[in-house]
Amino acid sequence: MLSGLAFSVLTVLNRKLTARHSALVIAFFQDSFAGLFLLPFLFILKPAVTGRDILLLAGLGVVCTALSHTLFIRGMKGQSARTASIISALEPVYGAVLALVFLAEVPSLRTVIGGAVIVGSTVAASLGER
Repeated sequence: MLSGLAFSVLTVLNRKLTARHSALVIAFFQDSFAGLFLLPFLFILKPAVTGRDILLLAGLGVVCTALSHTLFIRGMKGQSARTASIISALEPVYGAVLALVFLAEVPSLRTVIGGAVIVGSTVAASLGER
């Protein structure tokens, strides 16, 4: 519940910030804050991380987080915060599809049903907005 509330507040805030600042600047500060907030856990949890792991994480961070977050914020200029939030609800579906494509990870029936519920809800909410 708190995560949903935080996401809602952030989405509305992003919508207001896009009127005065570029999406790149907004995403930079938000992602930098998240990184700084999570950095202490690297030292507390002390995971076994190799150089390869760091390169892979950097790639994922740039492409899957920074780029997608910047594009999401930029899209807020042309969409309402409600529409952007509805579209972002599809993220777990994209994740399952990408896991199938890149990792050959076949989703369970339960995952497919959950994805269908998410897609159906997104379509219904989008149609309801019109």
